Amino acid sequence: MDINSAFNPAITAFQRAEEGVQRSASTVARIGAGLEDKEDLNTALVEASQNRTLAQASVKVINSVDETLETLGNLVDTRA
Repeated sequence: MDINSAFNPAITAFQRAEEGVQRSASTVARIGAGLEDKEDLNTALVEASQNRTLAQASVKVINSVDETLETLGNLVDTRA
């Protein structure tokens, strides 16, 4: 079983979500400062919500991989 086949994409997705949230926060800040058109606020908020969901899903995958590794380690310890 190749654990990296699940772990690496989850880490990449989490990083992408983090970057997306930062972009959305920056857009909201610019709108609040009057530097950007307010029509972009809804888009920024929706994108922040989407990226939050992506981050949550990524964390679930990462936790599952961690639990799998822990279980495999316990099995190896038991059999050794």
